[in-house]
Amino acid sequence: MANSLPKKLTKEPLIDAIFEVRFSSKIPAATILPGFLFNKLEGDKAINQFPVAQLPKQVRDADPNLKYAPISNIDWTRFFINIGDHSLSVSCKYPYSGWSNFKDAIVRIVNTLAECKIVDAVERYSMKYIDIFPTSEYPEKFSMLNSSVTLAGHTLLNESFQLRIEIPKDGLIHAVQLASSAQAALHTGEAKEGLIVDVDTISMQNSISMDELLDDFSNKLDFIHLANKTMFFDCLTPEAIQALEPIYE
Repeated sequence: MANSLPKKLTKEPLIDAIFEVRFSSKIPAATILPGFLFNKLEGDKAINQFPVAQLPKQVRDADPNLKYAPISNIDWTRFFINIGDHSLSVSCKYPYSGWSNFKDAIVRIVNTLAECKIVDAVERYSMKYIDIFPTSEYPEKFSMLNSSVTLAGHTLLNESFQLRIEIPKDGLIHAVQLASSAQAALHTGEAKEGLIVDVDTISMQNSISMDELLDDFSNKLDFIHLANKTMFFDCLTPEAIQALEPIYE
C-alpha cells in the first residue's frame, strides 16, 4: 500500500506525533539533560516539571509505569521535549507541521542527547501518531475501521469499544489502540472528542550504543515513519480514507 499512500489529508485527523527513545544510563538523564538542551536550543523555550518529579528516583525506577515517565518538559518553538531518567521524546505541537520539520527536530534533539554522553545503551525507539475522528462527522465509528471483531457470537458494530493489538511486521512492533469514544485536550486549549486511532511503532534494540543508533539515522527515521503511516491507513476502510479527502502526488 506504501505506493498509494496519500501525501496529505484535507480533513486532517492528526492531533499528536511523538518520537521517543528509551535508554539505560548510570546518571539520571532528568538531572542533566534539561539544562544541557536548554543551553543548546535557540529561540523561545521554557522548562516545566511534571508532578512525578516529586517522587524519589528509587520509587520511579521500581515502578515499570514510572521508569520511563517524563519528569520535565521543554516547550521549544513548534515542539515539546519530554525528559525522563531513562527516556527522551520529541512531540510536534498541534497543528502538525509536517514530517520534514518534525524529522529535522528529532535529528537535532537526538544528536544533542548523544553529545551529552550519558547514555550507556539504547533499548528502543518508537514513532507514535494519534488521530481522532470527531463523532459529529463520523457517527458510524466501527464501520470506518478495516476490522471485524466477534466476541461471544456478537459482531461489534457501533457499540462502545476499546482495543489494543500488537502487530509484528518487518522487524517492528505496531501497538495499535482503538477507542470508540475518547476526549483529547490539546495544548491550544481546544478539546476534541471521537474515535481514537493510536499507532505506536516500536523498534526494539539489543542495547546498542548511541553511535550505532545514529548510524544511518535519517533512513531509520524515514523507515519507521513510513511503517507507521502505512499501518494507520491499513487500519481504515477505503471509504474512511476517501472521507478524509486525501491528496496524492
